[in-house]
Amino acid sequence: MQESEAIHEALLTFYDRRSAGDAAAFDRVISRDYTIHIGTAPGEWLDDVDRLRRGFSGFPLTLAPGPRPKAWSEGSIGWAVDEPTMSFDAVRIVTRLLAVFREEDGDWRLVAVHFSVGVPDDEVTELQGRWLAAAD
Repeated sequence: MQESEAIHEALLTFYDRRSAGDAAAFDRVISRDYTIHIGTAPGEWLDDVDRLRRGFSGFPLTLAPGPRPKAWSEGSIGWAVDEPTMSFDAVRIVTRLLAVFREEDGDWRLVAVHFSVGVPDDEVTELQGRWLAAAD
């Protein structure tokens, strides 16, 4: 395992193209074998590539890198962590991200991504209770 500037650049390219709503770039930054997008909202598990493709240009969202993104690779697999700021409508959320990339045809493409939001441990129980009640 080694730190990887190529994975770091792939992460920034994903942010840039997603923020621009560049649907034409989808196949250059997202793997043909994309597996999962786990978002910050309860129940936000998206494993439908066609739906993800539509959202790439259909939902205005920007991603700005955090202060210290890190990236590594080993062979044809790479991963990155970051604290990007996600913005949409009038909302700004500092998130946490774990992204997995795979080398395909000489490019690093996103295979899976997980966004989360840090919640203090003493607030998790109450929040999960509200979320589960809303899901019923």
